[in-house]
Amino acid sequence: MMKYLIFLLSTLIVSLQASADMIVICHPDSEVEQLSRKQVIDLYMGRVQHFPNGNKASTLDLPSDSDQRAKFYKGLTGKSLSQINAYWARLIFAGRATPPQAVQSSQEVIDTIMKDTTAIGYIRKSELVDSVRVIAHVE
Repeated sequence: MMKYLIFLLSTLIVSLQASADMIVICHPDSEVEQLSRKQVIDLYMGRVQHFPNGNKASTLDLPSDSDQRAKFYKGLTGKSLSQINAYWARLIFAGRATPPQAVQSSQEVIDTIMKDTTAIGYIRKSELVDSVRVIAHVE
């Protein structure tokens, strides 16, 4: 009985960790095939506004109170959501950058990407659909 409980708990933990994996996606017709972690950080932290090939990039973000957003930034930068928000507050106040466009859900990320070849966004790996291209993984 004890072995069975340990097995169930370990299976649950592994499945929760796997579902927390985040992916960065784009339109399937985008010329972007893959982005490095640094390139994703640069885009999402407002350091660059273009893909490495020179095309404009439109970053999408989930709501500021979203657990998914917190996991994405923690996995990407190692910073908490409050640290990310403070970072963006400074940049916006100084007029140095514009934050990613906020959308309400993962489905809206996918819908926006399907309409805009310059858009990129993040979703849980478990939410992946065939109509988008994965260009980076964030764990």
